[in-house]
Amino acid sequence: MSEADYNVIFYTLYLLLGLPISYKYAKFTVTHTGMVLPHFFVSLMINLCVGAVGIVGWIFFSVKVSRAFTLGGIYLGAWITSFSLSILLALLLIKRKSMLQTFHCKWPA
Repeated sequence: MSEADYNVIFYTLYLLLGLPISYKYAKFTVTHTGMVLPHFFVSLMINLCVGAVGIVGWIFFSVKVSRAFTLGGIYLGAWITSFSLSILLALLLIKRKSMLQTFHCKWPA
């Protein structure tokens, strides 16, 4: 495998790493504060920022290789980021009630 192959693998793994990081943030903050909407929004923005930083880093690396390699990586990053954002949003909406229930169990009224 060449250096470019390794870079594509690490690029993909970096972009996919945004999903568990964002989910862990949202789960932790919602179960400790009980506020859903602000923390879901921040979690989505963290995921989006990880994707944007990954794509910018990819552009700096891949310009040396070729234009097609650069464009392919940008498209790959955009698709992975959008897929990750949609999965994160769906997962957070599905788990919302259990996170709030955990909050209410910690802080009885």
